[in-house]
Amino acid sequence: MPIESATLVDDAPMTPAALNEMVARDFEDYAACHVTEATTTHLTMEADGTRLRTRPGGTISGPEQAALVDLAAFLLINARLGRPTLMALTSSLQVNYLSRPRPGRLHTHAKMAKFGKSLCVVLAELRDNAGTLAATATVTYSVPPAAHRPDPRREDDTTGGTTE
Repeated sequence: MPIESATLVDDAPMTPAALNEMVARDFEDYAACHVTEATTTHLTMEADGTRLRTRPGGTISGPEQAALVDLAAFLLINARLGRPTLMALTSSLQVNYLSRPRPGRLHTHAKMAKFGKSLCVVLAELRDNAGTLAATATVTYSVPPAAHRPDPRREDDTTGGTTE
């Protein structure tokens, strides 16, 4: 099923390199994270779990797991928009913790479920280095309205805006 949206999307998705640069510049707390693949519908991110907070017993903490799936969703939405959109905000985050991930390489896979005019829903999975599913998440983001640009599909949209 295609993902439709009235939200304006730039011509090409942000590349993994551009997303990693944005993380390094704007999200210093996530230096352990690295995007390895990004399209308009999927994103894969790796994290060095040895650099994340752990709970007693060596388990990656729940807040760290939630932060990883949230960051992956945020980056996927930015990739889809084709430009940094720092004001895309989490409006809902539901995480199901399924197993105890140990420090080591962690893999987060995010998939666009719905890309709407103002809300985007992303499904994410967090796996440990052995491929064991540690957590699943449904993340909803509120995306700010893009500056209006004329829609080339509409002949009557010549002003680039509405008349009052």
